[in-house]
Amino acid sequence: MSEMNQIATNPAEPEDDEISLIDLAIALGEEKKTLFAVPAIATALALVVSLLMTPVFTAKTIMMPPQQQQSGAASALASLGGLAGLAGAAAGIKSPDEMYVAFMQSESLQNAVIKRLNLQERYDEKTLMDTRKELKEKVKISPDKKSGLITIEADDKEPAFAAQLANTHVEELRNLLSRLAVTDAQQRRVFYEQQIKKVQQELVAAEQNFKQAKEKSGMQVTAVLAESGVRTSAELRGQIAAREVQLQAMSRFATPQNPDMQRISSELSAMRGQLTKLEQGGGGDVQGSPSQQQAVKSYRDVKVQEAMLEVLIKQYELARVDEAKEGPLLQQVDVATVPERKAKPKRAMIVLVSAFVGLFLGVLIACVRRALRKSKESGELQLLLLKKAWGISRS
Repeated sequence: MSEMNQIATNPAEPEDDEISLIDLAIALGEEKKTLFAVPAIATALALVVSLLMTPVFTAKTIMMPPQQQQSGAASALASLGGLAGLAGAAAGIKSPDEMYVAFMQSESLQNAVIKRLNLQERYDEKTLMDTRKELKEKVKISPDKKSGLITIEADDKEPAFAAQLANTHVEELRNLLSRLAVTDAQQRRVFYEQQIKKVQQELVAAEQNFKQAKEKSGMQVTAVLAESGVRTSAELRGQIAAREVQLQAMSRFATPQNPDMQRISSELSAMRGQLTKLEQGGGGDVQGSPSQQQAVKSYRDVKVQEAMLEVLIKQYELARVDEAKEGPLLQQVDVATVPERKAKPKRAMIVLVSAFVGLFLGVLIACVRRALRKSKESGELQLLLLKKAWGISRS
């Protein structure tokens, strides 16, 4: 009964849901052993784990991608009347450095690095795809928007191999760029190489056809041509064909409003008009048998191909000169050297973070245990009040 009377005289006050500073201090004081034990255990475990972790070394190299020299190329093309606006290698790429980063992240370059350094065996991967994924995690490639330089950071447990891995990316990028046309001059050189090969094949075929037609006609074709003026017509056709090749190439990279494109279009229209007048005046025709006419037509084809080949070779040589002026394709500003200190793991940071996490867990555990005790005491008090209300007394 004394306990009932004490409850009646000191009725339970409603509890505040918010935790006061005094309650927190009490909880921490009651659980001070837990408060100190949890951070100590967490710190000790973090220290042991960090000591057991394999040290990782990071080697860094910085390279400068080639700078586009469009002004020189444009002036050369202007003097030639050639393919202005052909510098479209990086179409759709925001900046040149992003294009070179994409090259280094391509499967072609990664496979070359994997094969050269035998990374599939080193990383203990079964497939080439998994090896590329592991390589991507080990190597970080980041461009600098302001300077235009590209930084390559390679991680490995061996410092010498980390430096080798970073430098190998630069070397394999050079090998890749040697097979690709990236700059303006390279684009034009490759284009003219392809066109020259095509025209050379067509010229050989045209010469064979002319030889056969000449033997079949049984006449001196050159004499007939000198009298009829077909030579002039054939040479003019060749110049027209060369201009058409230039205009076709420019249409891939330049708009119709481009000044060089408009100039070549005007020259082409004038040449076509001149050819029309020449042929209407009879300068492009020759009288004779069908075999003789076929021989003259074959001669025209030979002269057209020869004129085209002459123009293409001139522009190809100028493209090579522009390419030589561009200098080194890729320059390595800082060569990756063997790192002297490890980059990972950062033991001090791991221990410090673990200590703070342990302290937080200790405070949380203390507050939870304090709340559980208060809940238990509150439950016992509510049971006593219930018995009092129904007049139930203890036996």
